[in-house]
Amino acid sequence: MGLESSSINKLIQPEQRLITLTGAGGKTSLSHWLESLLTTNKKRVITTTTTKILPPSRGHIILQADGPDFFNRVRTAFAAVSGITIAKDYDPASGKLLGVSRETISALLEAEMADVILVEGDGAARKPLKAPAGHEPVIPHESELCIGVMGIDAVYRTMSESCVHRSELFSAISGATNGDVIRPRHLIKLAESNVGLFKEVPDGCSKTVFLNKTDSPGGMELLAEFTRLLEWTGSTDIKWFAGSILNREIFTFPQTIPTLQLKQEMQLVFS
Repeated sequence: MGLESSSINKLIQPEQRLITLTGAGGKTSLSHWLESLLTTNKKRVITTTTTKILPPSRGHIILQADGPDFFNRVRTAFAAVSGITIAKDYDPASGKLLGVSRETISALLEAEMADVILVEGDGAARKPLKAPAGHEPVIPHESELCIGVMGIDAVYRTMSESCVHRSELFSAISGATNGDVIRPRHLIKLAESNVGLFKEVPDGCSKTVFLNKTDSPGGMELLAEFTRLLEWTGSTDIKWFAGSILNREIFTFPQTIPTLQLKQEMQLVFS
């Protein structure tokens, strides 16, 4: 079940040009995947960050985004390729690209330099879950869609800093303390809290959760518990998607959960 044009149109609407990704558990991979799909559909795509990101393994990178000839270099790059990554600089100590300001992103958007701009709004230290600190996420004010990513492989693991970035903040939001078992309800609380996954999202910006890593053991079956909880308490202004970036799969739920398989395996998974 791949992410084809029909599926990407469910995740990203054609009019949504500035998209910010927050959370943990696959933001950078999702950004690269979306860029690949959008450029295949003949879109000009800029990927960037307001924090720090690892550089892509390949592709065109433009540094010194605050330089005087920056816009000309972007135009020149788009004459040759459909997707580029921009950053303020490269930090050899961390091996990461340093992010650009919100003002730079606003200028790119206003100048219509690209059809879509993908922005990573926070870091996650390569952990499946995170809670934002006071200074994050840094979301451009014109963002039209915020995709909050969470790794479903964190569910039923023991809550600790090794699994959750900024675990003390996650505990305050979700109610899960160190040593507790992380459950679907804790991820839902993170998504729905005004200081959680969508903290600092501007008014009018659509909010979408992407539960990544359904390819992990029991991942698909866990969606039944998410579905049950969301039917009772789910916020109506958040859309939920799930899938595997690794396997290039995405779907809305609960519509596509294999219910017959869930009935057979539920006792094992949730015992």
